Amino acid sequence: MNNTSDHPAIRRLIEGNRRFTSGLRSVEPMMAHLRMAELAANGQKPFAVVLTCSDSRSPVELIFDQGLGDLFVVRVAGNVVAPSLLASIEFAVANFGSSAIVVLGHTLCGAVNATIKHSIDPSQPLPSPHLEELVGRIRPAIESAEREHPISHPGFLHHATLENIDRSARLILEQSRIVRELVAQGKLTVVGALLDIASGRVDFLQDAHNQIQNRKETAHVSA
Repeated sequence: MNNTSDHPAIRRLIEGNRRFTSGLRSVEPMMAHLRMAELAANGQKPFAVVLTCSDSRSPVELIFDQGLGDLFVVRVAGNVVAPSLLASIEFAVANFGSSAIVVLGHTLCGAVNATIKHSIDPSQPLPSPHLEELVGRIRPAIESAEREHPISHPGFLHHATLENIDRSARLILEQSRIVRELVAQGKLTVVGALLDIASGRVDFLQDAHNQIQNRKETAHVSA
């Protein structure tokens, strides 16, 4: 099984996060304003796509210490996968040559926690159909986490957050032919990651496509 950290784009993100958590910054982010005219004239070439939560405590370029034009960031509460978000991801990997897709969740995620609370007491109506749709996209991750841990478990939010990250990564692969083909060609990898909003540290999870393969193999053996 390939080590996630061996991938050049992921290694670049890991090194950037180490600088961030050490209180360091590279020159490129500090001089980002000088690159604006160049990028406007020559176009963008982000080396990675990041699907992350809209939470204000998850500033992607900052926590990875990357500069202007380095990352193509797609943000939505709960880092869920929906058609317009998947289209944005496909647009980036098909046109800009990005070699990694990172699904970045974070600790104490409000969207995941709200879904947990609604799962405990579904009789309480949500204030809008839009929030119902969002919660509906996160609920399968809650149900998956419940198969391993009771919802009353003190660490359930953490487990559910990891399930939600993994689910989004798997949905990107399952629902996007463009992504699957690039992964099969060795041009793209899809990984999950978790940001600790208290420390700024990002931990990368195992490649999502390897997780899918392992699950299929385990299911085959069990059968």
